Amino acid sequence: MKQEKIAIIEKRSLAEQVYHYLCDSIIGGRFNYGDTLSTKQLADELSVSMMPIREALKRLEVDGLVEIKPRSMCVLKTPTKKTILSAIAVRELLEVYSVKSVHKTIDTACLDPLRVLTESMAAALAEEPANLRKYIKFDWQYHSALCALCDNEFVIRSYKELNLHLNMSYMYDIGIKPNYAQTFQDHIDLVEALEHHSPMAVEIIEKHLKISKKNILSGSFFEGLEVIEA
Repeated sequence: MKQEKIAIIEKRSLAEQVYHYLCDSIIGGRFNYGDTLSTKQLADELSVSMMPIREALKRLEVDGLVEIKPRSMCVLKTPTKKTILSAIAVRELLEVYSVKSVHKTIDTACLDPLRVLTESMAAALAEEPANLRKYIKFDWQYHSALCALCDNEFVIRSYKELNLHLNMSYMYDIGIKPNYAQTFQDHIDLVEALEHHSPMAVEIIEKHLKISKKNILSGSFFEGLEVIEA
């Protein structure tokens, strides 16, 4: 009886690991919205049985991220317009809150992760041609690190959940092409403003997010929707 309980706990632990692996793959843009995922292929890739894969996918279905199909297949749901608009609004709330809560008192050593990421972003843009996929990955990591500055577990958890439903790669894909040089400069300026405990940090993130929103809503996905300046 005791051995049976241990086996169940181990199985759940493995399913939890698979779930987080899939979440990270979605957030990182490895899996695209609309992709069909094969339970068998995932099991082979991760060298696990089908059971933890099914449990993890079932949890993603409860989260509203996938639709399970017959024959051990499931589809990663494409965000609806309503989901995108809601996610953009919450993203603004979380990031602006994070900057407002730390800019006056932040220990500048805590900004090191942001500095490293801006260097990585610069290197990605300096490639010939510019490695935009790599840049987008670092962009997402930068904004995640920004939210982590406030050291609020609910903000961090909410931001991760937000990126599951609307990841950075998809935001770039559905919007008009941004001015990468300007968006990169915003990241540099924000770090500098935070280093000097300047209230300009709040203005910079607000402007950055407003432009990002306009780029997304100006894309073909939202063609004809009159909310660009909202």
